[in-house]
Amino acid sequence: MVVMIFNNLDRFLPAILAEPMKRELGLSDTFLGVLNGVGFLVIYAVAGIPIAKLADRGRFGTVISASLAGWSLMTLLGGFVTTAWQLAATRAGVALGEAGSSPAAHAYISRNFRPERRASALAVLTLGAPLGGMAGMIAGGMVGELIGWRYTFMLMGAIGLVLAPIVLLAIGRGQPLPKREAEQETASLRGILRKPSVLALCAASGFISFGGYASGAFSPAFLMRVHGMSVGTVGLHLGLLNGALGMTTMLGVGWLGGRLVRLDPRWPLALLTVLTLFSVPFGIAAYLFAQGGAALLCVALSNLVSTAYLALTVACLHSLVPVAVRARSSAILLFWTAMMGGLGPLFAGMISDALTPTLGPEALGRALLIVPVGLVLAALSFLVAAVYIRRDMVEDVD
Repeated sequence: MVVMIFNNLDRFLPAILAEPMKRELGLSDTFLGVLNGVGFLVIYAVAGIPIAKLADRGRFGTVISASLAGWSLMTLLGGFVTTAWQLAATRAGVALGEAGSSPAAHAYISRNFRPERRASALAVLTLGAPLGGMAGMIAGGMVGELIGWRYTFMLMGAIGLVLAPIVLLAIGRGQPLPKREAEQETASLRGILRKPSVLALCAASGFISFGGYASGAFSPAFLMRVHGMSVGTVGLHLGLLNGALGMTTMLGVGWLGGRLVRLDPRWPLALLTVLTLFSVPFGIAAYLFAQGGAALLCVALSNLVSTAYLALTVACLHSLVPVAVRARSSAILLFWTAMMGGLGPLFAGMISDALTPTLGPEALGRALLIVPVGLVLAALSFLVAAVYIRRDMVEDVD
C-alpha cells in the first residue's frame, strides 16, 4: 500500500503542477495531455506484461522494490529538465518503472488470501491510490507553491529511493512457486483472452480510465482557470476530498464485494455497475453547472469509481484465470486500462485547444465531458461481464 501511495503520488504530480510547468516550459494543453496520458501510459502498458512474468514466478519483492527505485530516480531527474522533451523523457522513465509494481502486488495478494478475503485485501492495497492522489495533490499544491515544481519533483523522488531497499527487506525477494502452480506456467494467455467476461472487465476498466485520467490530468487546471482557485487551494481541497471519499468508498466496496461474491459471483459486478452510474451526474454537473466549491465537490464525487473499482475488478479477474498467470492477467487488464486511459487526457487536451478560440477558459470544461461518457460505457461493460462470469470461472487451487 505504501508503494502504491508513491506510485500514484509520482504519477500525478504533473497534473497539479501543470500550470507552473506550462508557463515555464511553454507547454500546450495537447502536450500536457500526451505527457499525462498516452505518452506515459503506452510505455506503462507495454512494459507491464513482460515484467509481470517475473512476478508470476514468485519474485514479488524484487519486482516491486526495483520498480519503486526506477520510477523514483526518474521523478527526481524531472526536477532538472530545461525543455519539454527532456520532461517527456523523464516521465517515460517513470512509466517504465511503475509498470511492474501493481501486477506483482496483485499476484502477491491473490497468492496469500483466499477468494472470500481477496477483495478486502486488494481494497487495502489499492487504498494507496486515493492516499497517493491526496498526497500528490497536497504535496504538489502546497509544497509546489512553497518551493516550486522542480524541487517538489526532486524531493518526492529522493523519498522513494530511500524507501526502495526497505520494501525489499519487508517483503523479501519472493516466494518460489510450488510444483502444482509451476505446472500452470504454460497456461495460454490467448485462451484467457477469449473469455467474454475477461474482455468485458478489460473494457470496463479502460472506459473508467479514459475518463478518470482525463479528469486527473485537467480537473486541477479547470478549477484554476474557470473558478480562479490557486494551486495550493486546489491541491489541498481536491486532494482531501478525493482521498477521504475514495478511501471510504474503496473499503466499503471491498468489504461488501467480498460478502456478495459468496452469494453469487455476479453481484460484485452489479455493485460496480451501480457505483459507476452513480458517478455520472456529478461528472456532468462538475464541468457544466456547478460553481466554486460545488464544482470541486462534484469533481471528487465523479472520481469515486475511478479509485474504488480496481480492487473488486481484480478480484473478479483472478477468479477467471489460473494461479500461475495472475500477475500477467493483471498486467493485461492494466494494459487496456493504460491504453484507453492514455487517450482520455489526449482527447481532452485536443478538444480544449480546438474550442479555446471561441469559448476561452470554458473550453476545458466542455472537453472534460468525456468523463461521464466513459463512465456510462464502463457501466455497460460491467453488465456484460456479469452475464458471463459464472460460466468462465476457474477452480481456485491456491
